[in-house]
Amino acid sequence: MNRVARVLPDLRIDTTPVELGCEVHRIVREILGVDDPYRSAKRADNERILRLLPRLRGLIARSDDRLLTSLKLAAAGNTIDFGAGHPMDVEHAIEHALNDGGRLGEYGAFAGQLDRVEDVLYLGDNAGEIVFDRLVVKELVDRGKRVTFVVRGRPILNDATLEDAHFVGMSELADVVSSGSSGPGTARSLCGPAFLHRFEHAGLILSKGQGNYEGLSEEEAPLFFLLKVKCPVVAADLEEDVGTIVLRSQGRRGTGR
Repeated sequence: MNRVARVLPDLRIDTTPVELGCEVHRIVREILGVDDPYRSAKRADNERILRLLPRLRGLIARSDDRLLTSLKLAAAGNTIDFGAGHPMDVEHAIEHALNDGGRLGEYGAFAGQLDRVEDVLYLGDNAGEIVFDRLVVKELVDRGKRVTFVVRGRPILNDATLEDAHFVGMSELADVVSSGSSGPGTARSLCGPAFLHRFEHAGLILSKGQGNYEGLSEEEAPLFFLLKVKCPVVAADLEEDVGTIVLRSQGRRGTGR
């Protein structure tokens, strides 16, 4: 805490939570002498959610709208977040998302935009959670879309890396790339040029999780944010309650700003 406190006066006033998180966890890694303090926990979550995959596929197969159901399940997976400080009850999150917990009112707009593009840039979030993301990617691929799935450039918290994506089989469905970001989210200032080129030329970007929202909420891009609201600040910005899942286009983030 003392090391972090000494850094704070040098940060810009408009520093995003993602950029701050990057600096905090650089200090943590330096003090611990460990590059990935959460590696074993991430592997455990990947294995745990992979065991749920047959059941999750069954829920989608029995639904009236496979893509919508897969998006709800992916949003439920966003409860797996070591940085949020909340209990991670995945079973409850699934039930909540499939019943009355979702604010996916912009699903029609998302599906309409999807019909007009051939490629989708999918920004992943956390380990374990990316097993849920596989369900959405599968539906997109079945609709004839080419999907690029994006992970972090290096380990931070329980955010998914290339190692996690390959472990859960994401590379069997999508082109898996790194954003280059070393922060707990996607912020342009932290990303590499190859990712930024993809971002700037994308026809549709599905941004998963609160960390990516915090880093991209001011960007002008064809973005749809899919996340579970986990803190009062983001709740106020989106004008939603904490615990709600939302699918929100960049043009309708809320009027709280």
